[in-house]
Amino acid sequence: MLLGLAALLSSCATPFQRPSAEKFRLDIFDNADARRFEITLTSLDMRAMCVSAENWPNDIGGFDVSQEATYLQVDAKALAPSSIFSSIYCPGGCGEHRISPKATLRRTINYATFGDPGTIAASPSKVLHFVATPYYCR
Repeated sequence: MLLGLAALLSSCATPFQRPSAEKFRLDIFDNADARRFEITLTSLDMRAMCVSAENWPNDIGGFDVSQEATYLQVDAKALAPSSIFSSIYCPGGCGEHRISPKATLRRTINYATFGDPGTIAASPSKVLHFVATPYYCR
């Protein structure tokens, strides 16, 4: 009986299938005049891809949920982004953004998400560390 239960549970587990790195492209453009980074995630695949809403910038150029892997390197400092929530739980997920085959998803991340936008804009040495983790949509 225990073996049957384990088989049933494993048959329900459907992990996300992630595309290989050559199937998508992440571009980050530093637009200092607008005091923001312009982010594009482009599908190079014939299958639709998705990215979870909690791991992608929101409509106002920030993050709803704390991002551990995202930070801005300004000179010798690593600046973490501010977020509305330190963590959040959405039963079934918080939603996703769909990228059609060969299409592009665009968003911005404002300098203000990391601190004083004027100071950040004035720095000639800044690098945004942002990781996109798309998966094939179900």
